[in-house]
Amino acid sequence: MIWNFFVPTAIISIVLWLLAIILLLKKINKQGISFLLGVVGTLLLSIFIIFYWIDIDRPPMRTMAETRLWYSFLVSLVSLVLFKVYKNKILFSLGLIMSTVFLIVDILHPEYHGKFLMPALQSSWFVPHVVVYMIAYAILAASSLSVIAGLFTKSDYNNYLIPAMNLVYPGFAFLTVGMLLGAFWAKIAWGDYWAWDPKETWALLTWLFYLIVIHVQKFLPNKKKLLSNLLVISFVVLLVTWLGIKYLPSAMQSIHVYGG
Repeated sequence: MIWNFFVPTAIISIVLWLLAIILLLKKINKQGISFLLGVVGTLLLSIFIIFYWIDIDRPPMRTMAETRLWYSFLVSLVSLVLFKVYKNKILFSLGLIMSTVFLIVDILHPEYHGKFLMPALQSSWFVPHVVVYMIAYAILAASSLSVIAGLFTKSDYNNYLIPAMNLVYPGFAFLTVGMLLGAFWAKIAWGDYWAWDPKETWALLTWLFYLIVIHVQKFLPNKKKLLSNLLVISFVVLLVTWLGIKYLPSAMQSIHVYGG
C-alpha cells in the first residue's frame, strides 16, 4: 500500500523545507536555492498524493489525516507562490513550518486509510467541495501568518495588512464557493440544503468572521489593530471549524464526522 511510503516521503519533504528556511534566514544570498528546496519538498508531497489517490481508488479526503496531508501540500504551495510575489522571508518560513507541523502530526497519529467510501461521500460534489475548502483554508492561513509575521517583526501595519487583506478576498471567495458546493451536495445526499449541523454552523460562523474582517477594512480603515486582531481570531475560528469540531459534544450526532 502506498501509504507505507508516507513517513519517508514526509520526512524528506520536512528536511527540504527546514533546509530552505535555514538557508533563507541565514541572510546569505541563497534565496534561489531556498526556493528550489521548497519547491522540491512540495512537489514530492504532490507526487505522493497522486499515487496514493490511484492506489486507494478514491479521493484521499475521507480521514482527518488525509485532509491534513492536503493542507500541508496547499499551505506550502501558497507559501511558495507568495514568496515569489512578496519576497517575505518570515511568511515563507512560517508557511513551511505550518506545513511541517501538520505532516508531523500525521506521522505521529497514523489512521486507517482503507478504500471504503461511505455512500454519502460517493458523490461528484465531494472532491470539489473538499478541495475548494482546503484551498480557502490555505490562503486564509497565509493571510493570518502575514499578520503574525508583521506583529513578530513589529512592522508598520500597512506592511503586512495590505498583503494579508489581498489574501482574504480570494480566500473568502473560495470559502463561499465551498459552502455553496456543500449546500448543493447536502440537498442531493440528505434532502436539505442546510440542517444546522455543528459543522455547518461553525462553517457559517467562520464565513461571518471573515465577512466582518472585510467590512472593518472597508468602513473602519483606521482601525488597523482591530483588523489585525480580527484576522488572527478568524483563523482560530477556522481551525476550530476544521479540526476542533469533532471534539465538541454536539459533534457526536454530526453527519460530517466520517471517522479518522
